[in-house]
Amino acid sequence: MRRDPRVLVNLDALARLSASGKRRNEVIDFLKALQSTADFPGDFHVTDPESHRPFQVNLVAGYAITWWTDDPVNEIKVVDIHPIT
Repeated sequence: MRRDPRVLVNLDALARLSASGKRRNEVIDFLKALQSTADFPGDFHVTDPESHRPFQVNLVAGYAITWWTDDPVNEIKVVDIHPIT
C-alpha cells in the first residue's frame, strides 16, 4: 500500500505568509490537505522553461501556491507562495 507523500515547503515561500491570521491558516490547511489530494490537478499549471517540469498552481486565500509531485521519492514540493495582486 502506498503511503501519502510528504509535503515539503520552501522556507522562502513560507516566509511570504503573514505570521498569523485567517488567510495564513487557510494556506496551511491547504498544504496539509495537499498530502492526500495531490493526485488532483491544481487550478492551472505552468511549465518551467528551463527544466520543462510541469508545476501545479492553486489559488488559496489570495495566494498562488506553486507545487509539483516528485513521484520517485513520494514527495510534494511547494516551491512558491506569493500574494495574488
